[in-house]
Amino acid sequence: MKKILPLCLLAALSACSNQPNQLILNPVYQGGKISTINSNVSTSVIDLRGDNVTLKIIGSDKVKTLASPGIADSVKSALDSALSRNGANISNLATTRFELDIHKLQATVTEKMMTHSSAANVEFGLRVIKSTSNFTKIYRGNANLEGPLSHDRAKIEGQLNKLTEQVITRIVSDPELIAYLEG
Repeated sequence: MKKILPLCLLAALSACSNQPNQLILNPVYQGGKISTINSNVSTSVIDLRGDNVTLKIIGSDKVKTLASPGIADSVKSALDSALSRNGANISNLATTRFELDIHKLQATVTEKMMTHSSAANVEFGLRVIKSTSNFTKIYRGNANLEGPLSHDRAKIEGQLNKLTEQVITRIVSDPELIAYLEG
């Protein structure tokens, strides 16, 4: 019994300290109908970032990086939801193509002795292609947070998810884009 208790404690402590080596990015469009997009569109999202790092943690003695697998699919799901809720019909057969490129989607956490700070950046390039013309625009968003002690991965995930949703909301409510789609 005396040998089992220390082993159980050791196993429990090591399980608590091991976080997965990936960041879970799952933005969800929570806004309602904020514009009217009466178009049939096909959508695609392409991850054009130079590397797949979604979270960079800078500590006093090392830098740790984490990726977020399936990031293009997660962003596409939020984009499709936003477009659908605002009147667009998503169809692979549509002649209007709505192409979103992920240029940046990353949070950088700097950890100090008693505090941490996080700076998140999102940049999407949008191309909407009709038969005879196209619309191109860059959408950006930044968010910062600070807190005591070490960072909480769930808060950083939430920061990136919320920022991604805000940029997508900006896209579907952009008067220039809506005017182009109606024209």
